[in-house]
Amino acid sequence: MPKEENKDSLDVCRIFKKSSLNGKVTVFLGKRDFLDYLTHVDPIDGVVLVDPECVKDQKKVFVQVLGAFRYGREDLDIIGLSFRKDLFIATIQVYPPVVEQQKPLTPLQERLLSILGPNAYPFFFEIPPNTPSSVTLQQTPGEDGKPCGVDYQLKTHLAESLDDKPERLTTVRMAIRKLTYAPSDVRAPPPKAELNKNGIKLEASLLKEKYYHGESVDVHITIDNTSNKTIKKIKLSVVQKTMVTLHVLCEEEQELKIPDQNFQEGFPIRAGQTGFCRMYHLTPLIENNRDKRGLALDGKLKHEDTNLACSTKMSENLQKENSGIIVAYKVVIKLVLGFGSSDVVLELPFTLTHPIPDHPSRTSSFRSSVADDTLIPSEDMMEDDLVFQEFNRAPIAEPENFKDTVPQENSDE
Repeated sequence: MPKEENKDSLDVCRIFKKSSLNGKVTVFLGKRDFLDYLTHVDPIDGVVLVDPECVKDQKKVFVQVLGAFRYGREDLDIIGLSFRKDLFIATIQVYPPVVEQQKPLTPLQERLLSILGPNAYPFFFEIPPNTPSSVTLQQTPGEDGKPCGVDYQLKTHLAESLDDKPERLTTVRMAIRKLTYAPSDVRAPPPKAELNKNGIKLEASLLKEKYYHGESVDVHITIDNTSNKTIKKIKLSVVQKTMVTLHVLCEEEQELKIPDQNFQEGFPIRAGQTGFCRMYHLTPLIENNRDKRGLALDGKLKHEDTNLACSTKMSENLQKENSGIIVAYKVVIKLVLGFGSSDVVLELPFTLTHPIPDHPSRTSSFRSSVADDTLIPSEDMMEDDLVFQEFNRAPIAEPENFKDTVPQENSDE
C-alpha cells in the first residue's frame, strides 16, 4: 500500500475483521485490548455478518468469550491430560436474536450495521472485574506450543444448539486481551524503608508508588556507616515476582536486566563515613529481558510485541486462587560488605502499570508499537473514518512493500 494512502491511527477507527474458513461468517471487532479499571471492564462490542445460506437449516449463531489458564503442554491434551482450566465463559445467541439478550446498540455497532446490512447481528459482553487479566509467561526463543498463562478468546460458531459440536468451517476465533490499568483515584504513599544493622544505617525511598511502562524508577538512598566495616559496593535491581495460584502453587522471582549504569560512584564507604546520598534511576524494560524464560508479560497477541506484565491489582471479589498468575515488583538494594560479613538488604515494593490515557481511542492499545503500525485495509472495505483490517497480520515489512491482500488463515490467534 503506498505510503501516502496511510491514515493516521488517531484519525481513523480501525475495525478488526476475521472470516471463517469458508467465508460464510465474518466477525468485526473494534479493538483487541479491553481495560480493567477494577470497578468495571471495557465492554466487548462487535458485529457478526452471516451468509443466509448457512443458517437456513435451523442453524444458530453463537458468540462466546472464553477466559482460561493454560499451565501445561498443549500436546498432552490429546492423551487425556487437560492442562487448561476455564476461568470465565459467557455465551450469547446472535442468530436468531434472543430478545432477553439484546442490549442497546453502541455507536460502533450502529455504524457497522448501517454498512453491513440486514445480515449483520450485534453482540455485547460485559466481563466482570473479578476476573484475572491476561498474562503470558515468556518462552525461550524457538520454544513451540502455546505459552503458559491466562488468555481470552472470542469464539463465534454455528450449531443447532449450544451443546452441539461447532462446525469447523464456520468457526471464527479471535484472541483478545483483558489488561489492568491504573485507577485514576488511587493515591498510595511513596514507598520508604529504613534498616539499621550493626552500625550501618540504610534509608531508601521512591518518589512515588506507581510507575508506568518505560518510566524510570527513581530510588533515593542515604547511608551512614558508623561500623568498623567497609561497604565495598552497592547493587540495585528491579525484581519481578510471579505467583501461579492454579494447579500447583509456585512462586518465582526474576531479577530484571537494567541498562548498565555507574552505581559505584562514591564507593567504597569506609568505616565511620556518614552522609552518603544518591539518587539512582532504574528502567525495567522487556527489550532488555527477552531471554528470561518464565518472565511474566502483559498477555501476547500473535505477531505483536508486548510489555512486562502489569502489577496484579486484587479486587475485593477476586479470590487469590482464581487469579491465575499474580505479578508484583520491588526494588532491591544490597550493600556488599565483602568476605566474612553478611550483606545489608532492603526492599521497596512498587506498582508497574499502564497510564489511563486522557483521550483514549477505540483502537489504541497504549503501546507505541501498535500506534506506529501500518494500517492494512481490506480490499473491499473502507468507510470514511473506519478502516477494516484483517485480524491476521501480514508479514512485517516496509509500508511500500505491503501487498493488497493479507493471509486468510484462521488460526486461534
